[in-house]
Amino acid sequence: MATSIKALKRLVIKQIKKMYPNFNQHTKKTKKEIIKNIWKQVYNNYDFSTEPEFSKQQLLNIEPLPQDIITIEQMKKLMAQKQTKIIPLMPNASIKYIQDPELKDIYDIVNWNLINRLLADQHYTPGKRDLQPVQFFKAELLKNLKYAELSYRKYTKNEINNPERKEYRAFIGLKSDQSISHSQLSQFRSALTFKKLVNVMVYFICLFLEIKPLISATFYAMDSTEIAAKTSPYPLFKMKLGDKYIRVYQDIDADVGTRRQKRDKSTFVVGYRLHTLTVIDAQTEIAYPLLSILAPANHHDSNFLELLIDFGKKIGLNLNIVTTDQAYGDRDELEYIHNKHNVTILNAPKELTQLPKNVDAKTYAVRKNASCSVDMVYAGCDQQYGHEFHCDAQAGDCPFEGSCNKFRYIPIDTGVFGKIPYFLDGAQKIVAMRKVAERPFNLIKHRDGLEPLRTKGIHNSTVVATIANIATLLIEIAGHRKKVKTNKEQDKNLTFEFMKKAA
Repeated sequence: MATSIKALKRLVIKQIKKMYPNFNQHTKKTKKEIIKNIWKQVYNNYDFSTEPEFSKQQLLNIEPLPQDIITIEQMKKLMAQKQTKIIPLMPNASIKYIQDPELKDIYDIVNWNLINRLLADQHYTPGKRDLQPVQFFKAELLKNLKYAELSYRKYTKNEINNPERKEYRAFIGLKSDQSISHSQLSQFRSALTFKKLVNVMVYFICLFLEIKPLISATFYAMDSTEIAAKTSPYPLFKMKLGDKYIRVYQDIDADVGTRRQKRDKSTFVVGYRLHTLTVIDAQTEIAYPLLSILAPANHHDSNFLELLIDFGKKIGLNLNIVTTDQAYGDRDELEYIHNKHNVTILNAPKELTQLPKNVDAKTYAVRKNASCSVDMVYAGCDQQYGHEFHCDAQAGDCPFEGSCNKFRYIPIDTGVFGKIPYFLDGAQKIVAMRKVAERPFNLIKHRDGLEPLRTKGIHNSTVVATIANIATLLIEIAGHRKKVKTNKEQDKNLTFEFMKKAA
């Protein structure tokens, strides 16, 4: 029934977008009538006895990953090539207005000609354009960097088109008689295909890894956060099927989901969930967001585990260990991901997974049987039988020495005995460090102004969320927002270095 409900809603939304492309411009009363009529048509023609003919991406209302996207290795070659200047360089008189050190570094670091190539259409003719695609991209990026909290209408009026804002206009590359309206930015986001967006994102991932190389001791983490949409929490249409509800809101792509309990916020949120793959530097314990998938808030996190890993693999990320929370993956999925992508999923043991017999609940020490008092030693993982343990008893210490084979296999599960056993000290440290992957969410939502969303629709919101990710990486590359160390932190670092040398 749950799959049928997702399929029904996808059919309703698809029909609304096809028959009423200007749906948002109608009155609330008219919208209700439109949805009600389309629902009757879809429901009466739907066959509940057959499986819905939708891919997983369609049921989740997300874009399928394009097959011919540029990989990290291919992007490195493009970055090494000498680019033809397809946009005229700004005169030095304009560049001198960029005095903000962060903006100046970002302007100098990024190859804007390459960005323009990635954003341009196949039959692109720059000579016939007053404004280039890269200038709209810069305007979106500048909003995330400086004025994320403003509406697009106020941002374009007060910051971009204000003649006194010479620095921002110089960063975007606007001449004295040029301007960008909020409707032009909306058209730019709507026309930007998912393939182009992914290619631009790959460029900034390459730039980040080139300028800020990470140490070899890195691993990846996956987590999600809710993103509230700026829309009415009361649905335009609501229908109950079995024990489930179908709801359609003012933002027809958004849906209702749950958030963690917070003192000043409701348990439920209308909007989307941002599912992000981050890389964690094990030495500094800092997480950097790389890839994100935005989806309606009603879908469970477990639907996006394999999708994000497949996404990362296709662009060429060297995924090895990915740590998640307990919401992601069952045993079969973790095994499937390991076999297909050679990626090990590591998370805290699921509470519902029972410990095997003769395993200590606190120390996870393994023994041969109930009569044995000797802890067994972990010997590795066998693909066929699971985790292998050997007896560590010395000759003459075990009363069952003549009748015991001195080894034991424990099958791989979603608890303590996962693909990487949780009782290993290194595994527990990685799981504990997963918490740092939540910090980029706070930055993206509050510093980069992603919540509440100031756009409607899954496509436009995906563009904004991706540019917020890019802005976060550029802020890290520029490095001008580093917190100044206090004396206490400096003393702590000196003490650590002293102990390191003394050892």
